[in-house]
Amino acid sequence: MARPCPGREPCSRDRLPDERRPAPSRRISPAARWRQIALFTAIVALAPTPVLAHVKWFENEARYPVRADLVFSGRTGLLLIVAGAALAVFYALQRKVGDPHWPDFGFLKRMAVGAPTLLAVQAAIGLIYAAAQPTLFAPNLGLPHTVLGPVLAGAEVLIGFSFITGIADWVGALLLIALWPLAFFLFPAFDVLDQLFWIGIGVVVLVIGRSATEGGMARVWFRARSPAWPARAVAALRVITGVAIIAPALDEKIWNPALGAAFLVHHPGFNIIMQTSLGLGWFSNDWFVLVAGIVEALIGILLISGLLTRVVILGMWLPFNLGVPFLPPQELLSHLPILGIMYFLLVHSSGIAPGESIHRTGLPGSPSAMSAMSAMSGTVDSAPPPVVA
Repeated sequence: MARPCPGREPCSRDRLPDERRPAPSRRISPAARWRQIALFTAIVALAPTPVLAHVKWFENEARYPVRADLVFSGRTGLLLIVAGAALAVFYALQRKVGDPHWPDFGFLKRMAVGAPTLLAVQAAIGLIYAAAQPTLFAPNLGLPHTVLGPVLAGAEVLIGFSFITGIADWVGALLLIALWPLAFFLFPAFDVLDQLFWIGIGVVVLVIGRSATEGGMARVWFRARSPAWPARAVAALRVITGVAIIAPALDEKIWNPALGAAFLVHHPGFNIIMQTSLGLGWFSNDWFVLVAGIVEALIGILLISGLLTRVVILGMWLPFNLGVPFLPPQELLSHLPILGIMYFLLVHSSGIAPGESIHRTGLPGSPSAMSAMSAMSGTVDSAPPPVVA
């Protein structure tokens, strides 16, 4: 009996040689078109899962150096083509919806309450966990077994303590910003760039403060100079995080396929999902690593662009968390700062979107900004925002 292909007549390879049938129509049925859309969505959703789990946290990167010959190669060219197309699509979508901070749901303003504290505390947990290993920022950045190691680990603990308690959190933020460039003296440049998002966290805590009720409330020093500082801090966090996401996409996958393949050898279940559940037997490990790297880099590029930032964050939320149950606890603990950033950008969007002035006075998703706008229009007699030290 002929084995049927999905949605079609019996496959041609199962027919008798003398069987004569009319040539099939090239027109794609609506059902087939929706299957293609669903398949593409599944690929986009599943491909980033092992990517956002830093491969270098689970493999010895010294055995798999970045291939300089792939910098100017078809792999990079494919990334540029996909990125250009994605930017065009997001630009068109943003013009279509007419709001760079879409979707602007009312409950996002309620979620914004406590967001600075959430970001600071999750960053603190990541720092203290790293210090206990002992590593600097990430599992692959092991501290030296000299007097310098305990000093740097102690600095991480102090920063974490200030972020959790709010005591001298601005000092902790300055120390965190100063600690990141010191890593270049101890580790390869790409490994340090992977952790660039710590600078963004430091900027937010410095400008807004761990104890701020929500992101629209800057510290007195910054608020006295310009009410635009909260939006600037969020925009800086967004751009810096985008660069930090692009870095591992390049040096762990696109320009280093061997490292990504080594990860899949020890964690084959990720690609088996693509090959069996979705019927993509041709989807080799090399293809999986390349697609994963492109998707990860694309997320970073879209974050830097500021186009529909909330949509980008929502798109990366599920695939980012899908890998957590299948990897060691360090995957979740070391990614807590990134999860905090994702939450912060979800409620406050891009901070400053393309085309908006760097002097804008309201932070998207900020309840205090909404109250201030209402007070200016004479509809609400609002009290001045609380002072954040």
